[in-house]
Amino acid sequence: MKICERHSHLDALEKMEEKDGILEEIEEILTDTSLYFGRNNPKEINVKISGKFNSHGWADRVRVGNSKLTISFLKSKVGVCVQLGNVARTYADILKLSQLGKKKVIDVGIIVVPDKVESRLLGANYARYDRLAKEIVHFADIINTPILIIGLSN
Repeated sequence: MKICERHSHLDALEKMEEKDGILEEIEEILTDTSLYFGRNNPKEINVKISGKFNSHGWADRVRVGNSKLTISFLKSKVGVCVQLGNVARTYADILKLSQLGKKKVIDVGIIVVPDKVESRLLGANYARYDRLAKEIVHFADIINTPILIIGLSN
């Protein structure tokens, strides 16, 4: 698995570069040659990624306010959502990160999704980079939290 694309909404990449070593840490976690996209393996990928984030001191399953909604990881005011499920969940991730940004819990959010080809390897209607990066642009006036979208490929 490797990072193949990035989309920076509201200068998210620039804000991440201001956070000493955090972006490099995330890139190291997400670059894993032992992981690959294929049918029936999103759970395995999530388990391995979660273990790596935890070993670097990231909090996991962080609640959004008093709700049962959670984001995947949080550290140094950076919220991360890893979305290897249905495309509809990416919009929930945007809302969760936006709420955490509004409440000043995070300065920047990151959504990690498979690239188009890898999304198809997982199955039908899975989250994918090209769609999310294209659609978030239309909501720049509404989504006020900087969000970095990271696309992963095999």
